[in-house]
Amino acid sequence: MAGFDIQHLMRQARKLEKAMEDARGTLDQVSVEAESGGGLIKVKMDGRCAVQKIEIDAKAVDPGEKAMLEDLLMAALNAAGDKARAAADEHIKKATGGIRVPGLPY
Repeated sequence: MAGFDIQHLMRQARKLEKAMEDARGTLDQVSVEAESGGGLIKVKMDGRCAVQKIEIDAKAVDPGEKAMLEDLLMAALNAAGDKARAAADEHIKKATGGIRVPGLPY
């Protein structure tokens, strides 16, 4: 194979691996917010899908509506998780220059 530089390929692979490690290391700096119930429940999550903050509007708290509050909270957490995964995928795509790496979710 004339012109095939395995050393160059290996350097590129190491650079990509380093970029991936760096991107994963900064996922805690990625932040997303989601809400449910028309803003009654708000959730903030980082790029690792860890919940950072939950806000519950006083109008959402009614002892007789505990099940509804739980449903709203679950919906907000699921929405925040979806956004956090999408933001994490985008963060890693930027780090790899858009190169698709086998085994990654994006």
